[in-house]
Amino acid sequence: MKNPIRRTKPEKTGLNAPLGDLELSVMRRVWESGAEGVLGGEVHENIEQDRQIALTTVLTTLDRLHDKEIVQRQRVGKAYRYWATVTEEALQQRIVGGVLDRLIAQFPRAVATYFAQQPTADQGSPEKTLSELAQQIESMQNSTDVENDHGH
Repeated sequence: MKNPIRRTKPEKTGLNAPLGDLELSVMRRVWESGAEGVLGGEVHENIEQDRQIALTTVLTTLDRLHDKEIVQRQRVGKAYRYWATVTEEALQQRIVGGVLDRLIAQFPRAVATYFAQQPTADQGSPEKTLSELAQQIESMQNSTDVENDHGH
């Protein structure tokens, strides 16, 4: 039976908001484990090489990542083996997309000004950069619209 008390809100962290430092450290170990997965104790041993941390803290973090549906788990004896449900790149895209969507919705001019003032890799004009960004956004919106049309 799943615990009816939800300690975390997936929409607040992990899905559309950055992971905390410990969550990121834990996830990096989970991603490194690949299809084999990793036990909570193994994650703890790995992280403890860099800093002192209690096993219960790592296990609680894994539990919260599971609640957020970023990892899945399977009981192995008295422990759990964890696997990532999303790649690092996909999670980064989801987080950046969610954060930018909220910023654009709340502060569209400030976001546009920020991007206009950023130097570009090829030192192209800000207008060209913004134009390319607008084209990318439009292309992504069109592909999302197509997916939504097929989904209904």
